[in-house]
Amino acid sequence: MSTYKLIYFDIRGKAELTRLIFTYQGHEYEDSRFSMDQWPEIKPKMPFGQVPVLEVDGKMFSESVAINNFLARKFGLYGSTDFEMVEVDQVVGITQDMWKFIVDWVHENDETKKAALQKENEEKHFPKYLDFFEKILKTNDTGFYVGKQLSYADLAVFDALDIEVPDSVVDQFPLVKANRERVRTNDKLKDYIASRKEATV
Repeated sequence: MSTYKLIYFDIRGKAELTRLIFTYQGHEYEDSRFSMDQWPEIKPKMPFGQVPVLEVDGKMFSESVAINNFLARKFGLYGSTDFEMVEVDQVVGITQDMWKFIVDWVHENDETKKAALQKENEEKHFPKYLDFFEKILKTNDTGFYVGKQLSYADLAVFDALDIEVPDSVVDQFPLVKANRERVRTNDKLKDYIASRKEATV
């Protein structure tokens, strides 16, 4: 059996979806976290000078999307048919589009500009993408984004919504809200989710 070590800052950020995948699967892994102060020492040891990095049997892999795709395929969370795999990719791609706006907000240091970005996200960008998710859920009609059971797609959306999308926005999309609760209260995930630190990108 392969051994896994996930290397990232002691925040949720780009590693949290990977942690959710491991937790849902129930697969043991080393969650190696470090502080910002330790980063200058760790950075030169990473393949491309960035994290997250997943070490599998001693071999290091970078890029969060590649890591999550690899684990989702390996753990059977990527759909059961070719069409379902494309549908998973579609949902994950939408979450990546959302993340661009979340990251822009996080990295903005000017408080006035930051407030303007947040307002724009809540009134324009987040509703746009959640409407996409709502339509996908309505079409699939199972409570899940792909197929009839929880997949990588559901975890990816949950992770994206969990950072900076306020309840007031999610509440406008009942199917998205119900799916988020389905993930949050999943027997395999609920204890981990409840015990996490406050969200930080």
